Amino acid sequence: MKFILFLFLILNMVLYSQDIEENTNETNQDVENNENTNNIKVRLNLEDALKIASDNDKTLKMAEYDVKIAQAQKDGSFSDLFLPSLTVSGSLNLGETDAWSDNRNLALTNWGDTLSARATLSKTLFAGFRNWNTDKANEVNLKMKKEAYYDNVKNVDLNTKLAFYNTFIAQENYRVYLQSQLNYSNRMNYNYIQYRNGQVSEYEYLNSRVQYENTKPQVINLSNQYQSLKLTFIRQIGLTNVADEVELMGNILDATNITVPDMAYDDLLTIIMNNNIELSNMENNLQMLEYNKKVAKSYLWPTLTGSASVGVSTGNKLRNNMGKNGQFNWGVDFTLSYNLDSLLPFSSTAKSAEQIDLSIKQMEVNYNQLRDTIEVSSRDLISTARSQSENLQSQAENARTAAYALQMAERQYRGGSISMLEVNDAEINYLNAQLSYLQAIYEYLSSSLQVLKLLGI
Repeated sequence: MKFILFLFLILNMVLYSQDIEENTNETNQDVENNENTNNIKVRLNLEDALKIASDNDKTLKMAEYDVKIAQAQKDGSFSDLFLPSLTVSGSLNLGETDAWSDNRNLALTNWGDTLSARATLSKTLFAGFRNWNTDKANEVNLKMKKEAYYDNVKNVDLNTKLAFYNTFIAQENYRVYLQSQLNYSNRMNYNYIQYRNGQVSEYEYLNSRVQYENTKPQVINLSNQYQSLKLTFIRQIGLTNVADEVELMGNILDATNITVPDMAYDDLLTIIMNNNIELSNMENNLQMLEYNKKVAKSYLWPTLTGSASVGVSTGNKLRNNMGKNGQFNWGVDFTLSYNLDSLLPFSSTAKSAEQIDLSIKQMEVNYNQLRDTIEVSSRDLISTARSQSENLQSQAENARTAAYALQMAERQYRGGSISMLEVNDAEINYLNAQLSYLQAIYEYLSSSLQVLKLLGI
């Protein structure tokens, strides 16, 4: 029995230790899962960034409300154009009246209540096309707000792409400097081994070490710059994460796949001028002013108003003549009116029309000036985009040549045929070529995207 009791205690202790181990493993697993969850980064590619920016952009939302407001104004003016006005009224009158009898010269008092109800349907049948022109002006305004909304959509797309690739290029610049720092580090370690073996002087080793240490401040600055740009970008598209929680996904060379259509110079310019939002807005404003001028000049026409009404009234006398009586009535009325004072050239109505006419002439001058300015800037933008395409090809070839030259210099230095000074020159040339190539990518991307936006693509 003692032996069995001892085995039972041992078995309980083993099972208890297994439970503790399982609970510990589960706890450790939960902690590990929580740590992994906390370290999960938001992997953001260009398509995701465009969608997030479109959903969160406040300017785009305000433009959407502008469209809805303009639509409500258009619907209201359309209602004024066709729908009549219906008025319903009712009244209850309590009182008394005194009447004199011719036979007895006595005053007879009657008092009681009177109920009446009336419905009136009225409509301005003609007012010099005032409602018609107002509706047309609101229609042009709605068109202008829709064009502004679509232009805001294109602006969000353009700004997001530029900010995304600008941040991406800052990341690539940082990586280029890291690679350059790694090259200096490898060269320093190689010289240290050579120095320990007595094959190079201590000066050459210390010189390579100084060059390696000089790369650290620039790498730190570029790292801070990249983190700052990334934080600015994720705030711009509406994310609230910190910079370390977001990782940009993609390839910087994807920016070189964006191309301007291979069309004749004048054809590109014609499309850009036709699609320019500033010119379109001014054209719409001119058209609205024309309709507003017609509205202001509607005083030259008479106003014709028609109305139809039906009514019923009942009365109840409570003294002298007990009983009820009722009456039904209806009528149709047409009114033709004309404001003679509006014909005076110094009246406020005439001056309002004159003011609108002067505003139209002023805007036509501004329109011609704006068109010339936009034509010059568009020509310059097309030329810049095409020159940047050639510059991109040149910088890409230069970057490949510099990378090959650096590899060759490294091999020759280790073979003892050139000095470390020549290797350092090749390293600097490689670094500058890579940075110039990345800058050329962004400049090509920027000019190409702007041309594509103006083309409406």
